Amino acid sequence: MTDWGYRAAALVARRLPLRMSGTIADAIADLYVATHPAVARTVESRLRRLRRFASAEPSPLPGARETYRAFARSLLDFLRASDRDRAPRVVLDDEARRILDLARSETTATLIVSGHFGPWEQALRWLASELGPLDALAAPHRSRAVERFFAARRAASGVRTLNGGRSAASAALARLRAGGWLAALADRGCRPRRHVSGLEGFVPIDRAPLLLASRAGARVLAGVSWRGVNGALHVRFLEPFSLAPLRGGLSLPQAAARLQRFFDEHVLAHPAQWYEWTAPPLGEGGREAGA
Repeated sequence: MTDWGYRAAALVARRLPLRMSGTIADAIADLYVATHPAVARTVESRLRRLRRFASAEPSPLPGARETYRAFARSLLDFLRASDRDRAPRVVLDDEARRILDLARSETTATLIVSGHFGPWEQALRWLASELGPLDALAAPHRSRAVERFFAARRAASGVRTLNGGRSAASAALARLRAGGWLAALADRGCRPRRHVSGLEGFVPIDRAPLLLASRAGARVLAGVSWRGVNGALHVRFLEPFSLAPLRGGLSLPQAAARLQRFFDEHVLAHPAQWYEWTAPPLGEGGREAGA
């Protein structure tokens, strides 16, 4: 899909009533699944493997259709939003609100880490409305024009996109060392060797954001988001931690394991809202290997 396709989709999404645009998004998702059977089988294989990690009695397993519909609705939310809109309706429980308020009250550099969970773009937009301008590390799109489209939409909401290899890493490090807030995704590295090895769970953890936080002396605040049945954006946070084992913080393996437990718990609760399109190789993760 080109940048003009995204621009046209954004225009249509803003003009049509939400119910109608949602129906169209569902239809497009269903068409994609029907015309890409190999991709659908890969997603369903991942979902079946994910179910092996559930300790409770398994509920009805979602499939590729539900996953792509959820993704289409998240993309629709992002395309419908404009810089004139108010922040999306967000639901936080008391614990999530306490963690966010405490983190915001302290003048400490903070790396916010999440994954490709639910409406993460909208969650980032909401965070910018809560915290002020944010920088976000993101892998660039294959098309430069599409990348410019997404970067411009984020910028309109107070989120500056950082990508482009070493220059982005340098800018991110400078942002944190200046005491700022930076967002990054940790569930999918650009290369397999970037994943932290030896973890026992399911969601892979990219070591790069954690190493960045360690170099900058920044705390890590993990968050997840999902789209509720009522259309609201739900957000949950994990207690912040630092990567400073000599000063009471965590080591890199400990930090990665903590993130993975948090993300695994979330993905098991909302399996159709994890937009990871590749199945992990057989034997990845301790429990997977023993299943």
